[in-house]
Amino acid sequence: MKNLWHIFTAIAIILVASGCATTGGLGRTARASFNSVLDASKAEVAFSKEDESWVLASPVGDEALFSTNFARNASGMSGMADMDKPDVEFTFSASPFIAAGLDVEKLPVVDGIKYEIENGRFMLHFELGNDRFAPDAAKSFEATFAEIVRTQSSRIGYYKDLDHYGIQLGNGNMFEWAKDIAKNDKDIIWVLNPEPFIAAGVDPGKIQGWIFAKVRTTDATGETIFVDKLLKPFNIK
Repeated sequence: MKNLWHIFTAIAIILVASGCATTGGLGRTARASFNSVLDASKAEVAFSKEDESWVLASPVGDEALFSTNFARNASGMSGMADMDKPDVEFTFSASPFIAAGLDVEKLPVVDGIKYEIENGRFMLHFELGNDRFAPDAAKSFEATFAEIVRTQSSRIGYYKDLDHYGIQLGNGNMFEWAKDIAKNDKDIIWVLNPEPFIAAGVDPGKIQGWIFAKVRTTDATGETIFVDKLLKPFNIK
């Protein structure tokens, strides 16, 4: 059963990231489904004053943080973003990666993505732009996410086969959620590009708690290809 589940995951779990545009209707349903995830995760939803971000935690404590205003980190003359105040951040235990061979000194900065470890946790910082959100975005996670969909529509996509939505975070990293959590046993999914970890010495097949698999997607020409991913799905119901 384990092998069959891995095969299913490898073929079908990831959202097809082929640059599909977010229409108004798709944006509305993406927001509605994400709000359903938040509602089902009430105990795992919080606001971080320090990070000025809304936090969604997995059942085992992995966190996805979404900034209430992407414009907050634009730094005047240089135009460079402050990577200590990311637009989106993933945090999760670094122990499985270290046990799988990680050399911390080799962690990269790639395409606006910062990899670091603090207090035993990985922190991946993603920069998505300098869009200024409506002031009401800070009042609720739902309002913040609505602004993300409004300003980052090209990053939001839908995968028909598994009825999933997802947001592309750059360099092959994504966050996914089920359109209907009542009909799906993979309600939220952390999706990571394994290449930076492999370059830092990690054996991706030995990362406990993560699935290393080839997954189906499409390239810029629309051709079906298979790419390596690290996956961590959760059922939150």
